[in-house]
Amino acid sequence: MTQDLQRLVVVGHGAAGLAAALAAAEQARSRGLRIEITLLEKSREAEAGGNTRCSPSYMRLDAPDRLAPGFEDDMQQSSGGLADAGYFRTLAENAVQTIGWLQSHGVEFVTPVYYLSSGPARIQPVGGGSAIVEKLVDAAQRAGVKVLYQTAVTDLVMAEGHRVCAVETQSVMASRRRSRPTPLFSPPADFRATPR
Repeated sequence: MTQDLQRLVVVGHGAAGLAAALAAAEQARSRGLRIEITLLEKSREAEAGGNTRCSPSYMRLDAPDRLAPGFEDDMQQSSGGLADAGYFRTLAENAVQTIGWLQSHGVEFVTPVYYLSSGPARIQPVGGGSAIVEKLVDAAQRAGVKVLYQTAVTDLVMAEGHRVCAVETQSVMASRRRSRPTPLFSPPADFRATPR
């Protein structure tokens, strides 16, 4: 029996959106699932990548395979105790595995020299955040993810039970349209890049 084709829409072409689309494609392939993944990005291709593209993308790890000691405590202290402890625990538990996944897609990491003498250790992708964007979009497209640039999500269409059942988009190249995927939405990691 042939499985019905599922559709997945990911919104945003920064590190979070690209990682979500690529990870979904990898999981679908490993499980033999039929899925069409579309990533929607409001920017032109040359400008896509959200804040990730412009960021040096320093990460608080001693090395790509080792989290800095006291990471969770440092995050709590720098937030004045206001940070969500569970969030930073999850981040700490998955950091090394996530860096390994990025490396498996061609992202190389170094320890910036200027952090060796002051402050906690950090790693950074060679080429900064734009290297993450470029490597992940290449990997996503090789995995079959369709990327639509200059396509802004203008509205979320809600179904019963507060479930998103479709997105409305506006493309520079086409008129307004409605997509009815099985949705996964990935908000930008930093909402300052989003005017709304």
